[in-house]
Order: sequence, then structure tokens, then C-alpha cells
Amino acid sequence: MISFNVLGTPAPKGSSRAVMNKWTGRAMIIPGGSKVNEAKLKTWDVCVRAAASIKLGPRDTAVFVLKPLHVELHFRMQRPGGHYGKGKNAGRLSPSAPIAPTSKPDIDKITRATLDSMTGLAFDDDSRIVSLLVTKMYAAPGQEGAFIVVREYDPAIIVTYTNDASLVEDDA
Repeated sequence: MISFNVLGTPAPKGSSRAVMNKWTGRAMIIPGGSKVNEAKLKTWDVCVRAAASIKLGPRDTAVFVLKPLHVELHFRMQRPGGHYGKGKNAGRLSPSAPIAPTSKPDIDKITRATLDSMTGLAFDDDSRIVSLLVTKMYAAPGQEGAFIVVREYDPAIIVTYTNDASLVEDDA
């Protein structure tokens, strides 16, 4: 098992799209996202790779190769200034402030960016991930980033409900 902390601002990986090249007849992948987000994504990539490299040390190969994996990503997002009180309550969290971030960036897009950054360091390919736990929470000021855990998948540790029909609830 490896675990490490990343400081920085989690950035989403934009959605790519496929288009047909009219001259070659082949599909081309066009990366999505703005130039501003591209810079943020590059910065986040550097933060993740640096934190992983510090934890893992110099390596010729990834830690986990050809193994099924369980990964946990606990993202810590910056809380907006509007969540804090004004006047005599300045600096204190407002009682009406939400408990967790429900706004952008999308959890799946910051997950994809982070997993791509870890490929080649923590694991040889993110297709090896068979179990994934992801959370998005607010950070204490200056603690934005992520806490990451990667370990070999062990079905005895991971609780599964896929074969227990009694746990399926019908909303109808």
C-alpha cells in the first residue's frame, strides 16, 4: 500500500471529442477544455507527480504492475470567501455555509486528471483500477489538494453488494 498527500488545487481534465479528418478518413481526438484550465491542469499534474515521486523515490517502473488495484482519492477543495461571516464574524465559517462542495469541478473530471498523473509512477495503467473511492470536501485554508491511497485490490477488504439482490431498493 502507498499513500501520500498532495498540496495544490485539483484541476479537471476536460472532455475530449473525436472528429473525422476529412482528408485521411481517420478519427482524431481533440482535447477539451480552455487554455486557462490547461494551465491549471498542468500545474495539478506537476503537484501530483512531485508528491508521488517524493513518496516513492527514484523508480524505473511503477509500484504496481499488472495487478488489480483499489484507489482512494480524497480531494480537498478551496472554500469560497462567501462562506465566511462578515463584520464581527469575519474569518468564521457562516452557519449557512454548505458542508461539502457541490459545484465545479466535477468529481469525475478531477479523478481522471489525478489518475492520469499517477500513471507510470504508482501503477502501470489506470485500467488496473477495479475499485475506486472518491470524495470531495472543503479544505482548511492552505490545505487544498488530495490525500491518495493505492493498494492491491483485496475482495475481503472491499464490501460488495453486487450479488445480494436483497440490498437493491426499488424507488417505485
